[in-house]
Amino acid sequence: MTPSILRILSLSALLAALYPLGAQTLDLTETIAATPKKTADEMLAFIPEEVASIHGKTVVRRSDIVKILKPQLEQFLQSPTPMPLPQERIEEAAYSIGKNLVAYEVLLGEAGKNGFQPDLAAAQKLLEEQKSQSGDSFEQMLAMQGMTYEELSQRVAGGQAIEKYYRKMQEDLRQSQPVSAEEVRKFYDENKERHFSQPAIFNAAHILIKYSDNPNDAEKQAARTKLEDLRKQLSAGADFAALAQANSDCPSKEQGGSLGDFSEGQMVPEFEQALKKLKAGEISDPVETQFGLHLIKAGEGKPASVQDFAAVQDEIQEQLQEQQSGKSFEKHLDKLLEAAEYKINLPQPSREAAGHEGHNH
Repeated sequence: MTPSILRILSLSALLAALYPLGAQTLDLTETIAATPKKTADEMLAFIPEEVASIHGKTVVRRSDIVKILKPQLEQFLQSPTPMPLPQERIEEAAYSIGKNLVAYEVLLGEAGKNGFQPDLAAAQKLLEEQKSQSGDSFEQMLAMQGMTYEELSQRVAGGQAIEKYYRKMQEDLRQSQPVSAEEVRKFYDENKERHFSQPAIFNAAHILIKYSDNPNDAEKQAARTKLEDLRKQLSAGADFAALAQANSDCPSKEQGGSLGDFSEGQMVPEFEQALKKLKAGEISDPVETQFGLHLIKAGEGKPASVQDFAAVQDEIQEQLQEQQSGKSFEKHLDKLLEAAEYKINLPQPSREAAGHEGHNH
C-alpha cells in the first residue's frame, strides 16, 4: 500500500474501494427544502450505544461513529450560511462507517489467521513520514477524523496487515487462475481504438494577417495581397521565421510563427484542412479562417497510429489480473461478512437494502 494521509484515514484503500464512503466524509453540497437548524449532537442522536456486532459481540460503538462524524458536522454548521443537510445523508454516512469498521474487524481477524499481524512500529514509521510531509495539515485531518495518534497508529497497523493478506490472496489467484492469453488479446481487439490509438500529430508555423471585427472586401484584398507578396519572397529564398516575426499578427511571431505540435481537431477546420494537403516544408496559399488570412508552413508531423499488441500485452495482462483479483476478493469479503453474522443497529440506506435483499443485517 502506498497510502496518503487520506487513504490511511479511510482505514485502507481496499475497504474504501469495496465500500466507498468518499474517504468517510460527508458530501455537504446536497440541498433540500429548509429544515429547522439542529446541533451536531441532535443530528447524531439516532446512533445507539452499541452500533455493530459480530457473532453477537459488539465491535463498533456509538463513540466510534460520533468521533468521525461530529467534527465534520460541527465544522459544517460553523459556516455563516450552511445549506440544509438531509438527515438521511447523515444516516447513510453513519451506516457506511459502521459497515467499514465491521469489514475491517472481519478482515483483520482473517489476516491474523493467515499469519499477518499488525506491526505497530512499521505503522508509526509510515505516519511519521506522512507527518513530516504534511505539516500542520496532518494534525488538522487527524482532528477531523476524531482520532488520537495512538488510535490511528493501531488502525494503520491493522490496515497494513489486511493489505498484506490481500496481496497474498492476489498472488495465489495469479498463480491458480492466471488471465489467459485469449482474454488479453480479446481486450486489446475490443478496446484498440479507445485505449491504444494515438491521434495524428501536426506541426506547423504560420504568418497571420488579422481582420478587423467587420472586414470589408478592400481590407480582405489588402491582406491577401500582402501574404501573396510574402509568399513570393519565400519562394525566392526568404526565411519564414524572419518574415513571421516581422509581419505576423499572431503572438507566435515571437517563435518565428511556430505553433509547435498539436493534435487533430485542435485547430479550426479551414486551417487543418489546408495543412493536411501540405508535405513537410511546403507553404500554403493564403488560407482564410475566422481569425484572418494565414500562410501556413507544414512541419514534421506524425500520422495516427495504434500501439502494437506486443507493446501493451503485459500492461493489459496486469490490468485484467488486478480486476479479477479485486472482484474475487470482494466476493471473499462478502462471504466472510455473511459468516460473521454481523448486525448493524442503524437505519439501513435504501440502496444498501436493495443490494442485499434477503439478508437481515
